[in-house]
Amino acid sequence: MKSSAESWALTRQLKQQAVALGADLVGVAPVERFETPPFDEDKVHGYPPTGYEPSELLLGTRSIIVLGLGQLTGVMESAVADAETTYAFGNFGYVHLNRTMNNITYALARWLEARSWTTLPLGAALAARFDVTKQHGEGATAPLYGIFSVKRAAVLAGVGRRAKNGLVATLVYGTKTRLGVLLTKAPLEGDPILEGSPCPPNCRICVDVCPMEAITPEGRVDHVRCFSDCGRRGATFQEAIQNMQQRYSSNDPSDDYLAGEHYAIDSFGNRRCRVACMALCPLGENPSPNLLQRSRDWGKKHPKVNLELWHRPAQHSG
Repeated sequence: MKSSAESWALTRQLKQQAVALGADLVGVAPVERFETPPFDEDKVHGYPPTGYEPSELLLGTRSIIVLGLGQLTGVMESAVADAETTYAFGNFGYVHLNRTMNNITYALARWLEARSWTTLPLGAALAARFDVTKQHGEGATAPLYGIFSVKRAAVLAGVGRRAKNGLVATLVYGTKTRLGVLLTKAPLEGDPILEGSPCPPNCRICVDVCPMEAITPEGRVDHVRCFSDCGRRGATFQEAIQNMQQRYSSNDPSDDYLAGEHYAIDSFGNRRCRVACMALCPLGENPSPNLLQRSRDWGKKHPKVNLELWHRPAQHSG
């Protein structure tokens, strides 16, 4: 790249191509932001580094591209409807969007490589690992992590901000957004980082509607509780941990998330979690109607699950 003008031109063309391929949102972060985040942590609430760094996945990475797809309103409404099924979100809010994001990131990588810029598409980067060192005690949070933190990249690329429910909130779609990422050697122009919390100070809808009590008022999300999804993956802390150990290997880099996709689709009435923290979230340009009343009604209809032994350190099962 000979000049900043050429870099700006390539960045503009890239964003136009991403939208033409079906992306709703596009943001870019120079790789330097991952090495030394250029913001005050009191103003920008980011995500801690997890998984691999960009240069570990693609040597010579210079830019990280983050894409977003907005959720369909009908899918979100179905998630918190009275029917005892989570089929709609499992299929069209999760699996289908993941595969769509794979298609878009791959096509965009081909577009960049046709212009001589080596690019690695990661899509939704869902291949997960389990960190056994974080499974013991009350402070154990987020023992699951992806091969690359797409949420961290989204904040660094200015696509959104970290919401209280742990999700990335974008300006248009709020937390009802599916994210994907590419790493490229192209020197693209970065987007401005969004500051401040996207959540109203006194809002606690996501805290109140989560049946697993996985979200605290301070915005700490406990992934063990979230994963337990009582009735499907375990009724106790110990069962949830054992299931996670069996499902996600910390030593097997070939672990494939696709093998478990049927769980997202076929859980007819078998899930306590109905992604109400996302479906009833007020963030974004078009929040659900009668949101406050609906969130109150949801909490009454779906009482909190008490995970047995939750407040005791889990015993290692070997």
